[in-house]
Amino acid sequence: MFGAGLLAAAAVAAAAAAESGLDREDQFRSGAASLLLLGGLVAAVPLGAGALNRDAAGGHLGLLVGSGASRREVAAAVLLARVAALIAIVAAWAVALQIGSLALGLGLDGPLAVHSLAVFVSLLLTMLAAGAASSVVGPVPAGAFAVAVFISAQAAVNLKAAADQDLIGTAGGLVNALYYVVPRAIVSPMIADLQARDVGGPAAPSLEINDNPVLVPASGWGSVLWTLAWCALLAIACVGGLRRRPLA
Repeated sequence: MFGAGLLAAAAVAAAAAAESGLDREDQFRSGAASLLLLGGLVAAVPLGAGALNRDAAGGHLGLLVGSGASRREVAAAVLLARVAALIAIVAAWAVALQIGSLALGLGLDGPLAVHSLAVFVSLLLTMLAAGAASSVVGPVPAGAFAVAVFISAQAAVNLKAAADQDLIGTAGGLVNALYYVVPRAIVSPMIADLQARDVGGPAAPSLEINDNPVLVPASGWGSVLWTLAWCALLAIACVGGLRRRPLA
């Protein structure tokens, strides 16, 4: 996965090299956003989905607890290792993309760097959701739960934007209520711009309701802090789930 992402970053830069001017920048950023999001999900979901269930069922966690480690310490160590792995993957891909930007003559890309951090927060949420579920169920349902959390977080942001633009009628009140309860995907200024101009590719397809375009704004610090709070809550749920799980 680590190496595949680096090869994909090189492919993104090579594809953008065929363009010029603003088209080259848009092509590169769109490809970079797709790599970070889609490739990141492919990395984050398995990292979280197999965090606790496999080792618990195999007896490895039971041996650690039997040797004197508390379940809280074991769960925290497993989670920190998975978070470190996700950081390493996203950071390596982000650096490779910056090198690609330099090679294309675009210079160091500040908006892409900010986008990389924004994507990491959304991926962290997804991985921790899978990790929390992995303390209770197997890898497949844990992964499915994580994907559902990611989709709901993205839907919350999209629907809130539509409600703010009065595009969903009476359902706007319910959408606003849910927005302040569920976690939110983090939208960077770069991706908001690409989506508004319909050049975001798979990572940011244009949105329409009844032929009216939905303009999704960049997330503010409030949304970032809210989603990080959800990440902390899911980490606590992971520890709590392991405390109640039988260890082979």
